[in-house]
Amino acid sequence: MMSNKQIIFTFCLVSFLAGNLFAQTSPMDWKRWNVMNINRVATTFANTGLLCDGNNQNYNLARPPSFEYPQGSGKQYGTCVGVVVGAPKDQHPDVVGGVNPENLDYLDGTMDEGPADFWNEEHFAPYKEFVNPSVASISTDPESWPQVWPAELPNYYYFDINDQTGVTNPVLPSVPILFDSATGWPGFGPAGEQLSDQETFSVLYGWGGTDQIGVGDAKTRWLRTQLIMRGMAWQGSLYEDFIVWIFIVRNIASEPITDMAMGIHADFGFLPAFLPGIGYDADRHYYDPQLQLAYGWDDNDFEENPNGGNLSGEEVAWAGVVALRMPGPTKKVEAYDATHFWEGQASSRGSGGAPEMYFNWNLLNMDDQHDSDGDHIDDDFNENGIPDDEEGGPGYYVASGADGLQVLGSGQFTLQPGEMDTLIFATVFGTSEADLKTNAQRAITLYKSNWKVVKAPPAPKVEVFSSDRKVTLVWDTESEADPQFEGYKIYRSSDGGQTWGTESFNDFDGGIHYIPLAQYDKVNGVKGFYSTLPEYAWFDLGTDSWVPLRFEVQADTIKNLTPTYRLQNFQDGDSVNVFIDRDIVNGLNYWYYIAAYDSGNGIIGPLENSSSSNPEEFNNTVTVRAEAPMAVSNLQEVRVVPNPYKISEIWESGFKEHTLQFTGLPEQATIRIFNAGGELIRTLLHKNQSSGIEVWDMKNEFNQLIAPGVYFYYIKSDLGEKTGKFIVIL
Repeated sequence: MMSNKQIIFTFCLVSFLAGNLFAQTSPMDWKRWNVMNINRVATTFANTGLLCDGNNQNYNLARPPSFEYPQGSGKQYGTCVGVVVGAPKDQHPDVVGGVNPENLDYLDGTMDEGPADFWNEEHFAPYKEFVNPSVASISTDPESWPQVWPAELPNYYYFDINDQTGVTNPVLPSVPILFDSATGWPGFGPAGEQLSDQETFSVLYGWGGTDQIGVGDAKTRWLRTQLIMRGMAWQGSLYEDFIVWIFIVRNIASEPITDMAMGIHADFGFLPAFLPGIGYDADRHYYDPQLQLAYGWDDNDFEENPNGGNLSGEEVAWAGVVALRMPGPTKKVEAYDATHFWEGQASSRGSGGAPEMYFNWNLLNMDDQHDSDGDHIDDDFNENGIPDDEEGGPGYYVASGADGLQVLGSGQFTLQPGEMDTLIFATVFGTSEADLKTNAQRAITLYKSNWKVVKAPPAPKVEVFSSDRKVTLVWDTESEADPQFEGYKIYRSSDGGQTWGTESFNDFDGGIHYIPLAQYDKVNGVKGFYSTLPEYAWFDLGTDSWVPLRFEVQADTIKNLTPTYRLQNFQDGDSVNVFIDRDIVNGLNYWYYIAAYDSGNGIIGPLENSSSSNPEEFNNTVTVRAEAPMAVSNLQEVRVVPNPYKISEIWESGFKEHTLQFTGLPEQATIRIFNAGGELIRTLLHKNQSSGIEVWDMKNEFNQLIAPGVYFYYIKSDLGEKTGKFIVIL
């Protein structure tokens, strides 16, 4: 017999479980987010099929990073990228949900454009069996995986949006989910192998969309389809500028879905499209039919920088989607539509303000005035019927001067019950049109090679140590076991990894490369610039001048270095390389990365490692700040850095960040700063037991940025007093 306390506990537990059960009022209660960030492209994604969240209608609702490129720059190009699935009217009642009293065409999409048109919420929802309590599943974080992976794909759908009782289709064959034997991740390889350095996996189903919650079936209709969603991203210089997305559509109904089509919904904003107060200025949109690449760029060589200040057109990236495999009989792009959002949403020239409009005008691209020859591909005639040969050609140019949408559509096809078809595309970026197309071609080559990755030697693993005006890098020797290993290049960044040196150059495709801080070339007669393949003639193989500074790790130290450093990740007996950088400024944050490079061959040119996006992990990228020693006897070593101060100094990490540092301070000191007229403009109290540096944001006591000119300082501490001056040049 239960006690009163047990009865009360049991009642509360049942009430809690029941409350959580009935709290499920929307399929989107299972929606989760995560971030892909293994290479130079970083983006949020949802397990509902939404690949970014720029939200062009309300920047405050955006979820960064939204196709940020390069990662860490703050430049985010993703407004909304997703996929759509549609079919014409007169479908069998068993393959559709909701009601369709007017017998209209169907269109479901994974996109969320904010309060714009009918796609103000995703029309796909995740199966709860594949959902983690907090985030969407990603291969690099086992904590994001569901507690138990399902063994096979679900064979059920929901009858309507307000009744979440699954309707199982017993005639469908089971589809097992395969897992990587080493990691347990459901990879895309033929036996479940993980094929890339970072992957996503979600399973979702079509429904009416959250705008229909609480209204019954009166205003909604959808196809009973299932989507298996994957994302794949790789490190390495050949693959660092794109992410591959895979969407497998499956008919989970008991009858065929006839004459359906599937497509890519690509809406990129070239910086101002989702920034408040800037409006919608000119963008250009193009289509390259040979590459099946829909892409765009800024139109007027001027943008406002999200970090402050302005950008030239050269500082704005190019972005697009390249179709690698389309569903349908041809496996190719059969329709391309580029449109203004505000050009006429209720006409064939517009963006499809309702499902039937989008299916016909955007996904199939019917009756579009931009399609001059009726082949469903918007062509290279502008809206006045004049051939366009402006910059961006000879690709197809449409929709200059407005926020634009691009849709790549498949040919129409029929799916039998349980049958699947596959859409594969890459979101790709570049620093120029040529660079973008080179990266698109690399994605195509990777797909055609059945995801066979060509890599540089293994990236070295690096530890870093600092002292007064000195940084020491220590890295392993595993890269040198690669048969084609040729040497190391050491790069340094003063702006958080956005640039990797003070000198750069462009290759023949417009890609940017940096002159390394140091290069160590294996002494083997392979030197100079690579000559076998002309397109790699820019790659410097070195000068046969490497004399390794190498030590054996003993008792957790590297001997013969002063001071002695304690290693965190290396073991006794490990052989390590050492590089010492003495050309630094105390108090500034530096990033370093070490790239191992190879000698190349006749098929592919030399390759080198790219930097890691996370220097906190044990990899080839580290971050460090050298510290000035604290004063212990007098203030003679106090310095102002930099002096003179120039706004263009390379250690400025953002247009809004201005910092000046007082170095060589004791544990406690008071710093008073005066202008040339002798007026006190700021008092700084230095109370730091571990650093001799005090950072000043160059603002007065009213939080206003100071003006250019000559300034004086007076420092007082227990060690004495010191005065000096510095100059600010803006």
